[in-house]
Amino acid sequence: MVLRKDAYAYLSSMQIADVPARDTRLTPALAAASIAHEVSQPLTGILTNAQMCVWMLDADPPNIEAARKAARGALQDGARASDVIARLRALFGRQELLRQSVDLNEVIREVIEQSLVELQTAAVTLHSDLTDDLPRVTGDRVQLERVVSNLVRNAIEAMLGIDHRARLLRVRTERYGADRVRVTVRDAGVGIDREGMHKLFDAFYTTKRGGIGIGLAVSRCIVERHRGHLWAESNDGPGATFFFSIPCGRPCNGGSYDVERQTSRLRS
Repeated sequence: MVLRKDAYAYLSSMQIADVPARDTRLTPALAAASIAHEVSQPLTGILTNAQMCVWMLDADPPNIEAARKAARGALQDGARASDVIARLRALFGRQELLRQSVDLNEVIREVIEQSLVELQTAAVTLHSDLTDDLPRVTGDRVQLERVVSNLVRNAIEAMLGIDHRARLLRVRTERYGADRVRVTVRDAGVGIDREGMHKLFDAFYTTKRGGIGIGLAVSRCIVERHRGHLWAESNDGPGATFFFSIPCGRPCNGGSYDVERQTSRLRS
């Protein structure tokens, strides 16, 4: 958590309020804020797994298998944080994009797996509709995972204050036009007003208490580096829907993700 505090202090010294709206230049201030934002989730995972490992070892008798599982989880989160930092350095350093064949359905399944505790805690019901034989895309898998993760996390947070209707989150993949695939993340949250829609992807614009307005700005940078487009629309009913589309390649596996089964496994 020291990293986040240092980044916030750095942002203050950079006078981030003076950064022009919709400035897509990748400034040092944006870089520092992005690192603070993006590594917060894996750092939380490391702390949670480390605490679980201690609890399991302190049990009478010690639960060695559970402690070993928690330790592995901490190692995986550490590797993920390292990957995120490396990819952000590449993004802000304008290094050449890492090109690999990416199965977006698989990326989405992994993001959902990583978000199970957050979904359960927020009482959000997730439905996924992942198209069979969805073409693969070419690009940086870790960066694309951060885009999906940001959109899912934003959707969950948009529904935290909703108590009078179901908190529904829908994630969908599909072919889009002749040579693209599209990912859709739809929530039933507070929605976005007209003024907010115009500023939504501006660096440092946020409506969240304690937010720094980085996730969507960086997500758009990533998608555009993949020759894609990221945009949002207000729903006819409650909430908002975010879309991104990027050029595609060869087919990958689709289907739905059984959140209930995975949540049950998490409880056991």
